[in-house]
Amino acid sequence: MTTPTGRTPARLAVPARRSFLAGALGTSVLGLAACGGNSDSAAGGGAEAGAGPETTEPVVLTVAWWGGPARAENTQKVLDLYTKAHPNVTFKTQWQGYSGYYDKINTSAAGRNAPDIIQIDNRALREYANKSVIADLTPWVGGTLKTDAIDPKLIDTGEVDGKLYAMPLASNTQALAVDATVLQPLNLLPAESGWADWDEFAAWATSVTTATGGLWGTRDESANLNWLEYWLRQGGKNLYDGQALGFGETELTEWFTMWGDLRDSGGASPAEVSQPANAGDISKNTVATKQTVATFSYDNQLTELAKATDHQLQLVPLPGDPAGAYARPSQYFTAYARGKNIPTAVDVINFFDNDPEAGAVLGTERGLPPNSEVRAAIAPAFSEQLKYVLEFDERVTATAGPTPPVPAQGDSQIGQLLTSAAENVAFGRAEAGAAAAEFVSQANSALKRAGS
Repeated sequence: MTTPTGRTPARLAVPARRSFLAGALGTSVLGLAACGGNSDSAAGGGAEAGAGPETTEPVVLTVAWWGGPARAENTQKVLDLYTKAHPNVTFKTQWQGYSGYYDKINTSAAGRNAPDIIQIDNRALREYANKSVIADLTPWVGGTLKTDAIDPKLIDTGEVDGKLYAMPLASNTQALAVDATVLQPLNLLPAESGWADWDEFAAWATSVTTATGGLWGTRDESANLNWLEYWLRQGGKNLYDGQALGFGETELTEWFTMWGDLRDSGGASPAEVSQPANAGDISKNTVATKQTVATFSYDNQLTELAKATDHQLQLVPLPGDPAGAYARPSQYFTAYARGKNIPTAVDVINFFDNDPEAGAVLGTERGLPPNSEVRAAIAPAFSEQLKYVLEFDERVTATAGPTPPVPAQGDSQIGQLLTSAAENVAFGRAEAGAAAAEFVSQANSALKRAGS
């Protein structure tokens, strides 16, 4: 294992976990046929869109999500709470790890028997909406579905073409996790506000590498689509412009060059150190393995990252204009467009978002509660670490920029293409400009195919 001084640092033995960094879908949804609902069955069971939930006849709803045992336990407890309040409604559940999750949903949707309530992330939102897999929830807003206590920026992320298809289950925002145990004795701990610009960040990272003599200041994040998005937003660009890229070769060449300069100065980790963590495995994250003192994260993931190291970690805003950040749902709940009782499914989704008792059970396992009233009600019981995350989130999102467009169909392929292009540059297999040109050509072709 390479270090800036050629020494081999101590490596933590940590268990493999599902990726804690936002990444591309493990499987593509591009082959999904238009197999969802239509206007005649929009509310399920013959009910009108916007109708109230069934309160007398027996209703059995299937709920699907990905996650571990803790999420399964918490989700089941909330479903039990709903049944206690509505004895005519019971649930069947389907949960598994992230890998293969969308394969299973796609197969069931193709057979027109998908779960009534489906957890998704923004990578699948546009395609599932365009293919009519998930129902338009707009008719229920203000009635069954209450949104007034949820940040409009979060609600906006669940919209496609002006219609609400998905309700946020939890929220987070972008951050840099830094190793305070290393930085504090060196008097190099960043200010609470972070760095004024990217040049200041680069100078800091290089000084950290020099001061530690065995750690890099930051992990090379050139392959990170989420950090690229933040940087683009600071320049008035978005990842996507409809079903095409929202940026071109010029911007991506600048991005690759910036990180190349930081690697050359010693401020960022070299390719052989960064590459193993590009897939998002927390056991290979360079802060967990004590190879770098900084890494991109989402604020709610501090708890999980902290479990992988015996060092104290802190959160810092990403460099430059804070408008690059935005409030981001970690997952959504959606209603299957051919569900047998969409009005009741919508009521269940509303219960997850707006019921204080449900919020207390869910806690922060998925992220911070999206409902401000629920968040305020359960915050006093938070651990000191979670209170710290909450304070950071509220401080950053207060100055965050507008919600970006919903990712284009085929977004998962774009993340894979960026990783390939960035690694080619970092390993010296391609120049920044050539890699950027190839990426833009391949990405736009992939997006065009995905949208056809």
